[in-house]
Amino acid sequence: MAVRNIAVTDTIEKFRTEFNAMTLNDFGDIATLDASLTATTLVGAMNETLSVATNTAGFRIEDSSSTQQLIGGGEVMRILGTSSQINAVVSATDTLTLSMPNAVSITTSITAPTVSTGNLSLTNGSITDSSGSIAFGNENLSTTGTFGSGNITSSGNISGVNITGSGTTHTLGTIEISGNVIRSTDSTQLKINDSLEVSGTLKTNTINTVSGSNIDLGSANLITSGFYYTSNTSGGIIFEGATADGFETFINVTDPTADRTITFPDNSGTVISTGSADAVTEAMMANDAIGQNELKSVVTLQILNSSGTPLKTLYGAGA
Repeated sequence: MAVRNIAVTDTIEKFRTEFNAMTLNDFGDIATLDASLTATTLVGAMNETLSVATNTAGFRIEDSSSTQQLIGGGEVMRILGTSSQINAVVSATDTLTLSMPNAVSITTSITAPTVSTGNLSLTNGSITDSSGSIAFGNENLSTTGTFGSGNITSSGNISGVNITGSGTTHTLGTIEISGNVIRSTDSTQLKINDSLEVSGTLKTNTINTVSGSNIDLGSANLITSGFYYTSNTSGGIIFEGATADGFETFINVTDPTADRTITFPDNSGTVISTGSADAVTEAMMANDAIGQNELKSVVTLQILNSSGTPLKTLYGAGA
């Protein structure tokens, strides 16, 4: 195929001769076009030939935007996976396998009405499991928001959480809180391992223990910054003593008609009662501690001078 040029100074005859030669020798006679081709132009015949070659020795690939790419004979189509996202494996015969690795990393986001994995489903801010429960294993669960309605069950610790319910009764383990009443759901006894401090009044109605209607504190102390108060008409304080037997010391008061205060002095010693006999000792009396006012029946002995003026008066208990 020669290069054909028409100079500016050439004649029309020169142009006719070169044009006919080009169409006959370079383009070829259309009458000799293969009967399997229907195109009547050079460009059309080339496109039709390409289509035939593609159908027999190649193929096209197309994406979701309808963009196509021709893969001709002898060309290579490469499908590369993305690390931690998609695995691409080519195997015999003519097989391409696309899969996801065990651990998938997504750098953007997943948008779907429902995302399911095993029994677990995530839908519009709700996490559900067809098994009926979601276990977090040994992990910690924390939130700066609010737990909604329902039950909170944990075999571990719940710390730093404000639990607010819309109902009137709530259960934490075997402890039930209903209004301002706390009780145990599996026994009739609440056990407090640490110290108990009550800012208000500690009130008891009926207490039944193995030792009767008593509060058994064991070896612990009962401490109050207020008053120990008994409202029962026969109420008082009972001391068992060093020996646990059938004998105790009761401290009761006569029904008061006004507020009374009994104060123990700031010293150690034994309290003397009306039942004490020979309990007062000399060491308990100060010098000049007993005068005529302290004696029930008083007799006097006076020592007079020569003019009859008393020099000394002696007091004694009368018979």
